[in-house]
Amino acid sequence: MATPLNVLDLGTEVATIAEVERQLATLRRRVAIGAREGVTPPSRAAVMNVVVYAKRRVHAERAARVLARLGERHPSRAIVVFHDSERAEQVLRCHQAEGTSSQVCFEQIVVQTGATSPHQLRSVVIPLLISDLPVFLWWTETPPLLTPLFRAFSTLASRLVVDSADFVRPELTLPALANLVEAGPTFALTDLNWTRLTAWRELVAQFFDVPEWRPYLDRIGGVRIGFAVDMDGREIHPSQALLLLGWLAARLGWREEEHLAPSEAGGMLFRMRRADGAPIWVRLRPRFVKGVNEGDVTGLRLLADREHHAEFVVKRLDDGTALADTDVLMDGASILRRVVFLPKPEVGELLAEELSITRDDPIFESSLAALCSLTGRP
Repeated sequence: MATPLNVLDLGTEVATIAEVERQLATLRRRVAIGAREGVTPPSRAAVMNVVVYAKRRVHAERAARVLARLGERHPSRAIVVFHDSERAEQVLRCHQAEGTSSQVCFEQIVVQTGATSPHQLRSVVIPLLISDLPVFLWWTETPPLLTPLFRAFSTLASRLVVDSADFVRPELTLPALANLVEAGPTFALTDLNWTRLTAWRELVAQFFDVPEWRPYLDRIGGVRIGFAVDMDGREIHPSQALLLLGWLAARLGWREEEHLAPSEAGGMLFRMRRADGAPIWVRLRPRFVKGVNEGDVTGLRLLADREHHAEFVVKRLDDGTALADTDVLMDGASILRRVVFLPKPEVGELLAEELSITRDDPIFESSLAALCSLTGRP
């Protein structure tokens, strides 16, 4: 088997920040000179700065690969900061890649450092940024929100990108992020796990585009959300399920009655209240589904009573495909069942979508606030 390409070691190693700019300029000249006669030389393009902070090599490698693939769609000055505690000296590498079709060059700089001071790290990144362009900060793993290190980087950002799928304790970190948003930071916030839920939210909303079913939305009395675990049931990552519940609660005016509490096998069972005061029983249940990443939502069932007992169901098929079964049941009888496409986007696709947005996401923020209320955390 071929050895994977080590993208962190690509490019030219330089010793100073000034040498980074000189080397990139040299690379641009070489590409232009090497352009064939009659072909327009590749142009340098950058519409944003993307800064990645990673403490694990696997995350730094993944980020470098993802950003390289996104270079044509989102040309940027990409800076991957690999905070390697085992490295005593600081190493900077830079390279420039040419787009495969649009003849656009994009730049990537890797900073591998063992610096312990947040000020040191910040002082390395700031001179590498292209001025007057927005700064997207992609923080891998759990962001240490109350630390000087996080503050040093986040104050540079126009938009902070996290992925709660990588959080160690999402039920703690997500409410902490809600508190951060409420404090009014200088940056907008997004979560790649929230982006993974886009198709789920669209499918749920489509049920209630039907005028006859719309009244049931205000009479929901039960919510069941499944999320994937490994075969042993040990990897419990409920962040997607929590975000989906937060979205429902925020949109429908639900409030907490009982704080989130663990139930059997890593799930959660508790009670909420509708806007009219009626109870809503909520169950978050882990389950193994073939071909689904740990933590991904596997199914949603909304139970409502009006003239009939209604159930609105979206369930990913247990066959490894990107398909789901949607169903509407009235008094136990299925009245509209169909199989629909339910994508399983890769990290690169999720990031590409988020790099297109620079503004705040009020729906995401309100969902986080609702989730914060459910946990009982200030």
